[in-house]
Amino acid sequence: MVPKSQKTSESEDLEEEKKKDEEKDESEINAIKTLTDLPGIGPATATKLIEAGYGTLEAIAVATPQEISAAVGIPINTAQRAIKAARDALEIRFKTALELKKERQSVGKITTGSKSLDDLLGGGVETRTMTEFFGEFGTGKCFSPETEVIIEDFGSVKKIDIESFYEMKASEGKELMYDGGFMVPLLNKNKVITFSGNRMELSEAEYIYKQKVEKLVEIKLSNGEKIEVTLSHPFLVSSKGKLVWKKSYTLKEGDEVPVFETSGVLSQKSNERFNIEKIVEKKLVNRKGFVYDLVVPGTHNFLSASGLILHNTQISHQLSVNVQLPPDKGGLSGRAVYIDSEGTFRWERIEAMARALGLNPDEVMENIFYIRAVNSDHQMAVVEEVTKMIQEKGIKLVVVDSITGHFRAEYPGRENLASRQQKLNRHLHQLMRIAEIYNIAVVITNQVMARPDVFYGDPTQAVGGHVLYHAPGVRVQLRKSRGNKRIAKVVDAPHLPEGEVVFSITEYGIRDAEE
Repeated sequence: MVPKSQKTSESEDLEEEKKKDEEKDESEINAIKTLTDLPGIGPATATKLIEAGYGTLEAIAVATPQEISAAVGIPINTAQRAIKAARDALEIRFKTALELKKERQSVGKITTGSKSLDDLLGGGVETRTMTEFFGEFGTGKCFSPETEVIIEDFGSVKKIDIESFYEMKASEGKELMYDGGFMVPLLNKNKVITFSGNRMELSEAEYIYKQKVEKLVEIKLSNGEKIEVTLSHPFLVSSKGKLVWKKSYTLKEGDEVPVFETSGVLSQKSNERFNIEKIVEKKLVNRKGFVYDLVVPGTHNFLSASGLILHNTQISHQLSVNVQLPPDKGGLSGRAVYIDSEGTFRWERIEAMARALGLNPDEVMENIFYIRAVNSDHQMAVVEEVTKMIQEKGIKLVVVDSITGHFRAEYPGRENLASRQQKLNRHLHQLMRIAEIYNIAVVITNQVMARPDVFYGDPTQAVGGHVLYHAPGVRVQLRKSRGNKRIAKVVDAPHLPEGEVVFSITEYGIRDAEE
């Protein structure tokens, strides 16, 4: 006999499903009515258009006649008339400068969390615009070459210093310029021990990275262990009974650091045992050479052989939170879509940023639609899917982090340059169209590479070539400064003067440098 509570639950589920079906049917009926107002589009063709993903005037307005013709089997001239009518209905036409001025007054802006950065951007990140942030996002989180790590390689577990592991993988694969340094993809996805939430586990590393630095922080512990890390490297510290992250340059002698016992994890058994060791000495040392890092998507950390946790894109996360604020607090009362091509999304940062703003972390995370793009084709297909979600889900921000990662990996070398640029250009125009048509903000992140032919000035440039130089409406370069500070510089924006400001990346998110 089925319990009454179970019957009630099943009944409620059925009622909910029925309600969703009714709403879906009503939505489709309304869409068909709208589409049949277009010349040459009857009910049968409208249904085909909806099934093919062209269920709104906006979707038709930004399509080409060839795409519509191929999707539903109508003549190209009929598709042309339908597209023109859709554009007229949405007022995509010649406009006077005065009309444009009035239209610009409806543009929304999202605060970055830093007033100085907002001022640089003319009040915040704008809707109807694609904004690119490019720079050395992953730098400042590395450690010295002799640091030993534990790696699972083809089923066997080995302890190896990070420099030797890099050289071994570089000899097996292809070394690429990346983020101001060099990286090697780990083709067989070596596993490392990571710390996730409150437990340790084995996770796959995707890249190994190195860059040159001049100074490191040397930290000695009460158990005799010593480690050298960059000044901004996050360190896990025990504070008032809790484990918190602190930048290495802020550590003091006497601070307590957890040192984990890793043996249980190697056999896939949970093990959260650790000892507390004190920092007995901290000093700045000159180190003119390479430092190394492993890129581990998801957790963004891993344990050294000695049991220390080594940590490895902040603005994208902050905007995904801030877009949910009401307009009087710098938001758009909307939701965000986060398209992650490199495994950089961290729910922990979203949670911390939400709490800092007095928001419910679970509600904030519920309003961010996340997807991991597995390749460039998938990344472009996801954007097509997003166009269907914008109005239905109340999307006001679309983030692509990062825009070029898959394109660079899939189209290496000069022989593939033309194909890569054409495809990237189509992708950028996808994003530009949805920003303009739906009045939403689109934010893309990008990395930099060093130009060996530049002897004077800044030798770094954004990846992506000329198609990326001209596509975004606003381009902002990010550079490292002292400690947790970053320098933002507007390098291209038709309505903004060139300028630069300093802001900080704090435990609570993006803030003004003086805070």
